[in-house]
Amino acid sequence: MYKQYLQVRQTRLGNSLFTTTRIPAGLPIVEVMGPVYLTKDLPDPNDESILQVGPNTFLGASGEVDYVVNHSCDPNCIMRVVGNRAFLYSLYIIPEETELTFDYSTTSTDTYDSWKMECKCNSYKCRKIISGFQYLDPALQENYKKRDMVPLYILEPTLIQKRLK
Repeated sequence: MYKQYLQVRQTRLGNSLFTTTRIPAGLPIVEVMGPVYLTKDLPDPNDESILQVGPNTFLGASGEVDYVVNHSCDPNCIMRVVGNRAFLYSLYIIPEETELTFDYSTTSTDTYDSWKMECKCNSYKCRKIISGFQYLDPALQENYKKRDMVPLYILEPTLIQKRLK
């Protein structure tokens, strides 16, 4: 992984995660290592550093570089979820000195009532408000599905719910 090549820097949005080296496409960059929470135990459901990894499971902030990955509506990374673990992967070749981002909606089942945030990514693709995957435009949902950017608990919620019973 590339943890030794990652640096937290200040940007107009606060802390952001940058790579100090070129990262090839499709490689794991860093594992998200925070504590595991169930929905009922979340310390602050509105904390943007909380990452959903299952229908009712979340990873909290670790205090390491993994919690500083910002959202973008035009991301260069994806979050791969395996059980209660999450790994940030490069979507394509990422040049050195580039901020690492992923689309927060790809891991979220939140509703506008439970969590939403104002987007400040400044991408020409910016959606202005970010929340759960279900609010994405259907064409973007299909694009993300084809690119394998969506975890199983979002793609097959009934399958996951059956296993939880």
